[in-house]
Amino acid sequence: MKRDPAPAGLAAVLTIFLTSCASLTTGDSDKAFAACPAYAPAYQVTDDFMRTFNSKNAEAWGATFHFPSVRIASNNVRIINSAADLDSFANLAATGWDHSAWAKREIVQCGPTKAHMLTTFVRYRADGSVLSQFDSLYIVEFKNNRWALTARSSFAP
Repeated sequence: MKRDPAPAGLAAVLTIFLTSCASLTTGDSDKAFAACPAYAPAYQVTDDFMRTFNSKNAEAWGATFHFPSVRIASNNVRIINSAADLDSFANLAATGWDHSAWAKREIVQCGPTKAHMLTTFVRYRADGSVLSQFDSLYIVEFKNNRWALTARSSFAP
């Protein structure tokens, strides 16, 4: 009787997949990913993202992205082709926004060249009071010889 090679092939593919990209369920500590090649870069990119965003320097902020980049928010999928296409700081300032900060960041999937990070960011007024808070997902990738943001999905407007 001849055995079907498909189960063995499927097992090999699953082994490769499971060892190249791991996932956590929500609530688990992302410290399980500390050895993942994308772990430290994901935190560095999102640190740089927030620092440059708060500086209101569009060119510096744009350097934290890969282009094209995708933003999913307000029931829209937006393709951002360059730093010039990023949202205007004036639009946020008109709402009373002064600066933002991370309230939470947790890597939930991680591989050699990509990390998926659940985040919660807070928007603050100049007096330090909370303007709004939103959950989101940030995707950081290594491509074109650098780590940067490829996509964001949030519940922010």
